Amino acid sequence: MYERFAREYAAHAESSPYNAYYDRPAVLGLAGDVAGATVFDAACGPGLYAAELLDRGARVLGCDASPTFVELARERTGGRADLRVHDLAEPLAWVPDGSVDLVVLALAVHYLDDPVALLRECRRILRPAGAVVLSTEHPATTWQRLGGSYFAVEPVEESLSPTRDWPVRSWRRPLTDLTAAFRRAGFLIEELLEPRPVPEMAEHYPDDHRRLATFPAFVAFRLVPDPRTGAQ
Repeated sequence: MYERFAREYAAHAESSPYNAYYDRPAVLGLAGDVAGATVFDAACGPGLYAAELLDRGARVLGCDASPTFVELARERTGGRADLRVHDLAEPLAWVPDGSVDLVVLALAVHYLDDPVALLRECRRILRPAGAVVLSTEHPATTWQRLGGSYFAVEPVEESLSPTRDWPVRSWRRPLTDLTAAFRRAGFLIEELLEPRPVPEMAEHYPDDHRRLATFPAFVAFRLVPDPRTGAQ
């Protein structure tokens, strides 16, 4: 979906309030110390998370469905990461079982028709002590914007930005449905985070900072394999 506007979005995401001062700090904070770890960056986009993970000492591999994003991510990471064009709706056949310490899935799970299938693949490639860190739009924010029933589970077509022609198709799901997908894939929630904007946002985007300081736009999770059960 992003391919048509990939370069525009990449330039935007590098310093935008919701990306640079909100989601990336939250996701990277949940990732914790990655020095020496092998990290799979699912839906790597233009490589903004991958570059930061590399700088923190991780070995990074990952993928995105957009060839332009993968090209940009490879440029950004200077060949230090194994990044491939791959649709997350398909199995990660090129990633061996139990070979990854951490999976990062930033702002992408809501695009998947079958999130359980991907999460099961994440569990397959994780080592037993591994974790998944993912973020998505907060269901309350989706409901506030779209109206209707908070409990609706349905695809939505809209522009990624209210001021740009960036059409995307995503799923609205209540928190109950989203967390049920985690359980069905064999994960437990180790931490749930409703991010707060970092202080630097107030300097560059004061209106966004005021809004995000009182109501969450995104929600992030750190998931760990449930030792009591495999993927169901």
